[in-house]
Amino acid sequence: MSKQLKKRIRGWLGYAAAALVAFLVIGSFVLQGFISGDAPAESGTGEDVGAQVDRMPIIYKPSNHIPVGNAFSDYNSLPPTSGPHWETNWASCGFYDDEGEVPDERIVHNLEHGQIVISHNLGNQIDIDALKDITKELSNRRQWLIVRPYSSLQPGEIAITAWGWLDKFNEVNPNRIKDFYEAHVNNGPESITCLGTSGG
Repeated sequence: MSKQLKKRIRGWLGYAAAALVAFLVIGSFVLQGFISGDAPAESGTGEDVGAQVDRMPIIYKPSNHIPVGNAFSDYNSLPPTSGPHWETNWASCGFYDDEGEVPDERIVHNLEHGQIVISHNLGNQIDIDALKDITKELSNRRQWLIVRPYSSLQPGEIAITAWGWLDKFNEVNPNRIKDFYEAHVNNGPESITCLGTSGG
């Protein structure tokens, strides 16, 4: 066998090994989702649930990305539903509780991916537990939902956001949460699930 042929065979084997590794990595995420009951979600219904918020213009071209750690204070809603956001390091899905507040600049990138964010300023552990129980009933929550404490809201207030959509209320309301989630999940400009989870 010639050296040139051996070199070609080694090259093909290298490509085949790389393709196999990629297939196994992607397959493991898909399999993990099916085992946990979190099959890839279809897009939300797109119904007009909540208030539509004008999408912010591109301030930082080309993609409204700002360096990780930088702050932006001029969002057009509270919490924000679009606008400048960190280029990388978007948040894992899950229920953030003791980890502290997740910055808006990080969360907006999740909204762009089609994820839903519930922000709350609940001081009562009974209400926090009730909110956690409700979110456990939402389909594919491990891939599409973030719940975070958010002190910028009024005490007792809850806000649920999607890309360009917002709903606020003053009590744990299962129907409003479920309706908003089902209308807007996976409806962002980019469809990318969370690759990790935090908390419950």
